[in-house]
Amino acid sequence: MVITRGIFKPYLFIQGLVMLVVILFFTIFAQAGESKSEAYVQAETLMEAEDYKSAAKIITKAQESGEDTIEMSLLLTNIYAARVEQVGTLSKLGVAKKIKASMEHSLELEPDNKSALIGIVEYHLQAPGIAGGSKTEARQYILKMIELYPQRGHMMMAKLAAAEDNSEEMQTHLTKALAIDPNNTDILLGKGALEVSQEKYMDAIATYEACLAVESGNMNCLYQIGKTAQVGKVEYTKGKQAFKDFIAVHTENKNYLAYAHYRLGNIYKQEGDKAAAKTEYQLAVDIDGLKKAKKALRNLNPRDNCSIHFPLIPHLMRDPLKLWCNIGWDTALRRYERM
Repeated sequence: MVITRGIFKPYLFIQGLVMLVVILFFTIFAQAGESKSEAYVQAETLMEAEDYKSAAKIITKAQESGEDTIEMSLLLTNIYAARVEQVGTLSKLGVAKKIKASMEHSLELEPDNKSALIGIVEYHLQAPGIAGGSKTEARQYILKMIELYPQRGHMMMAKLAAAEDNSEEMQTHLTKALAIDPNNTDILLGKGALEVSQEKYMDAIATYEACLAVESGNMNCLYQIGKTAQVGKVEYTKGKQAFKDFIAVHTENKNYLAYAHYRLGNIYKQEGDKAAAKTEYQLAVDIDGLKKAKKALRNLNPRDNCSIHFPLIPHLMRDPLKLWCNIGWDTALRRYERM
């Protein structure tokens, strides 16, 4: 079975490095407390100005001068992670290796550091072999985490299992993690993703509803209720309401918002309400130019597109318009390209 990973979805190399920036900013945070050195403060100031190259130089120089602490090492990892988005594609590999080296150095300084352990596991899950990524090494770090930080360790093992398409192992570790912390929304999201992959759509919706019961404002749980209803073709009423609630409050990520309109349009289409579907698809296009929504609009009523596209079609047949309208524009275009 190929797992529909949801929040456990793996990323291609470049996408993975960008995702790692988010992970590291919220996971590997400097634990300097109230006392911060002059070099540390200077690096933080440069980070705020997005001058990550200079910030890295400040930290590395301080480390070479004897200020080689776990706080400085974790901050350097953060700096390199942020730097990824500033460099060109060919340079990302070099920065990625610096991220890995910095995390490994943090673990040399403090082998049981939770933030560094989480960061190195995420790196091995996201990065390809050419950048030093290794699921085998990730598993070894995770086994250590399970001993030191059981709940987070089981979560990470479930994430690794998802990356390896091992639904049985994923379920085992999600169950263990939930036994430790039944109200953890990240674990509930993972459980819901597994249930979707097993086509247990009603169970998944119930899991996401439990997530909302814990944290009513959790946008991921809310979105997943709508998506599961649309994909599983169940509980349309709940699905529509979830997307409407999501759309009403979510304005930060245009792509995420556009997808909510697109999937809401899919529900309307599945119910046979083409007018409502068309409205949602158009909103998805207007908000973020979503290609899937553009295609959905074209396919919603192929005949509406014939008069628009017909002048572009050479008269290769006696009655081409009838053909284009009967089989749909996308199919017709593919046939035309083969002519």
